[in-house]
Amino acid sequence: MRTEFGDQMKGRTAFTLVELLVVIAVIGILAALLFPVIFSARESGRRTTCISNLSQLGHAWSIYVQDYDEHTPGGVYALFADPATGRTIDGHRYTPLWVLLPYTKSEAVYVCPSQLGWNFSTTVPALNTHRPRQGSYASNFELVQISTAKVPRPADTIVFCDSYNPWQNCSFGCEDTCPDGCHSFIWDRIGRGCYQGDCTKPTAWHHDGICMAFADSHVKWKRLSSVYYSNWVARLKDTDPHYTRPITLDW
Repeated sequence: MRTEFGDQMKGRTAFTLVELLVVIAVIGILAALLFPVIFSARESGRRTTCISNLSQLGHAWSIYVQDYDEHTPGGVYALFADPATGRTIDGHRYTPLWVLLPYTKSEAVYVCPSQLGWNFSTTVPALNTHRPRQGSYASNFELVQISTAKVPRPADTIVFCDSYNPWQNCSFGCEDTCPDGCHSFIWDRIGRGCYQGDCTKPTAWHHDGICMAFADSHVKWKRLSSVYYSNWVARLKDTDPHYTRPITLDW
């Protein structure tokens, strides 16, 4: 015996338009809720890899210092380059990352999975002068070719960090030589959130912050507002008004 309800169900072959719209709306709401979570999880994974890269670089830097009588490989160019020009006998411009290659065993650790910071790759022999050719981390000019005894606050002084440049060198004599003094986080303008005013290149690569390796080999992520000029300009005294000034503010 067929009931009236059974007859209705047998004759129904598809969803109604209203039911389809409801399903689409529910899927849209779920997607809106889940996509940010998925993106955040992926970025957290990339940040973890970035921190691991910097940890390896920091340890390699420390081992190099031990091997070379407590002297750093340089914050801009390698120890064996001319500090004035950054060039060597072979004409190449080396950053400390290249000097650390025997310790890291791989150039892969030079690149953050979230962002390729700088790329000097070229097929033109006359321009093929940079080693390494690409990477994601800057080194601190203030730590160029010095004894570690001259680093006053190893636990607070940045050696490497996320950057669109292979070096940060405007901090050296920034009060006198940089236009308008030290702009936020020196050349990258990281504190302003955009690389040299180009906001298609955000400088806070990881959840509104950057990853950094310090002179005592520890690595951490910090929000830009929690990074201070004293973390970068090693010679600042704690009585200087810029000592606790965040890089999100101009010098």
